[in-house]
Amino acid sequence: MHRIRGLVAAVCTTALAAAALAGCTGSGGTGDGARNGDSADGRQSTPAAPPGRYRVLPEPCGSLAAGTLEKFVPDADDYAGEATVTFDTDRKAGCKWTGRTELGNRYLHIDLERVVSYDTSVSDESQATADYDSRAAAAHIPAATAPADAAASASATTGPPGTEAGSTTASGAPSPSVTATGDTSPRALDDLGDGAFLDDVLKNQDSGLHRDIAVVFRMANVLVTVELSQWSTDKSVEPPSEELQMGARQVAAELADQLDE
Repeated sequence: MHRIRGLVAAVCTTALAAAALAGCTGSGGTGDGARNGDSADGRQSTPAAPPGRYRVLPEPCGSLAAGTLEKFVPDADDYAGEATVTFDTDRKAGCKWTGRTELGNRYLHIDLERVVSYDTSVSDESQATADYDSRAAAAHIPAATAPADAAASASATTGPPGTEAGSTTASGAPSPSVTATGDTSPRALDDLGDGAFLDDVLKNQDSGLHRDIAVVFRMANVLVTVELSQWSTDKSVEPPSEELQMGARQVAAELADQLDE
């Protein structure tokens, strides 16, 4: 009897050891599921979103043609510009200039931001698109013109009034056409980057009238903001909307040209 009990115990011990070994072998992470990127619960993991097209930013103070600065920021003390202080110029960079006109001071400020997504499932470009859409919504920008309408409008444009034919950007390439329209309503622009809008705001303040023109556009994962502002100390004279709009759009076009190199 004792011998039989001993044999039974030995058989049970051997069976348990074999089962344990089989269990360890089955969960060792070398099966097809692990090779295919499946998670522990059998679901396939999502690949990380691709990085953005742009990994660095152009140097903003040197991105504009001298003629553009002299025309739209007249009588500036220093056309070299004043760089915006940032902690990482590959993520955010800017520059500003101050000039003077008969009405009062004029200011140009440009800002470039390389958007980086911190969600591995969201690409840098998708995050930049969402950021741009939020800014457009905050400025109450209506929907962009349909592509067919934009093409028809572009074909009807002969060139920017008041500018010389064959003008060039800072890189030496022909400047894109920029047409003054006289329209002060916030609106989308169809000929700039992957999405763009213009906002024209006139403020009546104690010290005079102040007009702010902002052009914001996106190129892949980079957001660019151009602000051209004009004071008028005489409240009977509004700062010129058409000239400021044309200047802001020209600056934006040159920055887009720099990014596209």
